[in-house]
Amino acid sequence: MPSRIVASAALIGLLLAACGNDRSAEETSTSSAARDEDRGWIGGEPAWQRDAGAGGADLATESYAPAADAAEVVGAPGGDAVVPPMPASALTAGSVDDNAGFDEYLAYLARVESLGIALRDFDPTGRIVVSVTGSAGLPVAGADVEVSAAGTPIAHLRTTADGTARFHPALYGAAASTEFQFSSDGAAATGVPGTSVGLVLTGTGGADGPVAVDVLFLLDATGSMGDEIDRLKTSIDSVAAQVAQLQSEPDVRFGMTLYRDLGDQFVTSTFDFTASVTDFREALADVVADGGDDYPEALDEGLAEALRAPSWRDPAGTLQLVFLVADAPPQIGRQVATPYPQSIANAIERGLKIFPVASSESDDQAEAVFRQLAQATGSRFVFLSYGAAGAATGDSTDIGPTDYEEMALDQLVVRLITEELAALTGAAVDSPPTDTTADTTADTNPDGQ
Repeated sequence: MPSRIVASAALIGLLLAACGNDRSAEETSTSSAARDEDRGWIGGEPAWQRDAGAGGADLATESYAPAADAAEVVGAPGGDAVVPPMPASALTAGSVDDNAGFDEYLAYLARVESLGIALRDFDPTGRIVVSVTGSAGLPVAGADVEVSAAGTPIAHLRTTADGTARFHPALYGAAASTEFQFSSDGAAATGVPGTSVGLVLTGTGGADGPVAVDVLFLLDATGSMGDEIDRLKTSIDSVAAQVAQLQSEPDVRFGMTLYRDLGDQFVTSTFDFTASVTDFREALADVVADGGDDYPEALDEGLAEALRAPSWRDPAGTLQLVFLVADAPPQIGRQVATPYPQSIANAIERGLKIFPVASSESDDQAEAVFRQLAQATGSRFVFLSYGAAGAATGDSTDIGPTDYEEMALDQLVVRLITEELAALTGAAVDSPPTDTTADTTADTNPDGQ
């Protein structure tokens, strides 16, 4: 599956580049005793040895060759930046925002249900979009919004970078309510299902100085993802060079949660946040994909671990992003301690966005679950869209070739990160230099998408 190899490599490499260079020794000294003991893996590094008889070599013993130094790719400081042209076989990707076309999304879910495709219970009908701005009109990220019905508090939401949060009544057992009260820092408003609500706070909103960003990669580490994970070990630096010149210089940390399935050597394992790209790259170099005998995997458990285990910074002052790279749905038929709708509620309460990236084996069930995660947390559903192999969506998808902008995957991921930062600061979208000699893909994005 060579097309899947480059996809995840581009994704993680691009996001790593948001911080440009490694932080100072002082910045990376947090929990140094624990990190010395387990090299950053919470509870100790997993055993990577493949099971006897598994196909392929033991990837833990294979050599890891970092990509070219960023200076060699983008030029010396002060010089003209040059991004190497993409090869003709480079992957393209698309994304859709189901909150922008919400009625169409509800129709899609109804069709999925009519086809008998099993999902965990999460009804987004009646969604209310809450927007919180400051006196200067800039969004207020990390604002705590209390939701009440008939005077009884039922939920807490936290706004994302653009100052919005999404309230889904059924998620809190309030589907029968016809009116809700929203309040935050002295501002209050009332809204009914299917509408939008605005709150204006006394502060100016926006952000001053570097923005704190915690990026957690949630990776399916089962055998079907082996080619992608192996490619990640050699692609991070070269892909990261494409966004090394971001002007906003966010304060970025990176972490990683892996998941497999019951019966494998581990179900979940987490590498805690670090500001050091070198430390993260070294941890990623050790990862081996294995196990996962059937198609569905322990996504429920992986998502719960990703939200719980790492040392996330205070959501009131930190943009929290999870990039889920996977090709399979969760084990819908299995009883789990924290099913993914509960993780959705936890993410909404923290203002955390989940960006699913569907790989080539994704089917109807996987697509539907991924889109649930993206819609509820206010992010976009990302999927590969590579030539004759088709888009990485299910057979029953409603996403057509004219419903999204098709572009190089690296450019798309750069856009996602920089739009988050631009929404908070009110600045123009900061993007890396592009190679004007490389082939470009026509914009098939319809108006309003």
